[in-house]
Amino acid sequence: MNIVYLVFGNNMNHYQQVYFSIYTAFACKNIEDRIIVITEDPSLFSSLEDNIEIILINRDIIKEWEGKYHFFWRVKIKALQLIAQKYPMDSILYLDGDTFFYQNMDILRNDLINGKNHMHIEEGKLSTLSSKTEKMMWQQMKGKVYHNIKIDENSAMWNAGLIGISSKHFDCLELTLGINDAMCAHGVTRRLIEQLAFSMGLNEYSALQPADHIVGHYWGNKKQWNKIIDHFLKECFMKNYSFDHIIECVKEMDLTQNPIRVKESNTQRKLRNYIDIFFKNKKPVYVSK
Repeated sequence: MNIVYLVFGNNMNHYQQVYFSIYTAFACKNIEDRIIVITEDPSLFSSLEDNIEIILINRDIIKEWEGKYHFFWRVKIKALQLIAQKYPMDSILYLDGDTFFYQNMDILRNDLINGKNHMHIEEGKLSTLSSKTEKMMWQQMKGKVYHNIKIDENSAMWNAGLIGISSKHFDCLELTLGINDAMCAHGVTRRLIEQLAFSMGLNEYSALQPADHIVGHYWGNKKQWNKIIDHFLKECFMKNYSFDHIIECVKEMDLTQNPIRVKESNTQRKLRNYIDIFFKNKKPVYVSK
């Protein structure tokens, strides 16, 4: 099985999240499992290069993968197609950086071998979801057909923080890409297009199964998790821990004690964004003593 991460850009938090997720993967995987990082800056993974496979991409590749509609998250679909072409006999387990393993992954691996596709968790039927984006998507898409897939009351949205694709069903990636591009062509609200495309494309080949009992996804509480990860990686660096010692430390951690999601009101979020923008644009003032 190929455990795959995709990270690019210059936000160091994203790279630290991937580092930590990789360490938790090593704590839970089998020796046969391969960890692959697709990135435009391999130098940031130099400390792991003896233990993982690193695939270099550049800005030209990223731009090409975004396609004619310049859709950012189309890159994820193309990256998984790249891995499927390189390793056609090995199932794929893709993870966003803001994830961690907290259970042995044998059940998940066996499911993929047996043809069962996975995503992290079912968020609900698109027709009943309550966020502004989801409501808008439903109004735009209900009853319409995208690459031969009809959106109806039973069309479910799954979380794409984890995507498990059996090697028996790699054709679902081409279907996912077609659905994604058809939605872009139709002008569907973009924020969750790729996630819904994966939900539809994978489920068409195998009834999707959840994986939240094995992998945590802290998309709703990155602020606290970034602090935890930053502290952990600094300690590992300052104390010059060996790779094996880092993995042993991860095995001793109870990651389920930290909340996955913290509810933030719209007022709190708007105020935080305003403050961030305000101080970003302010020039420093130096006061002499």
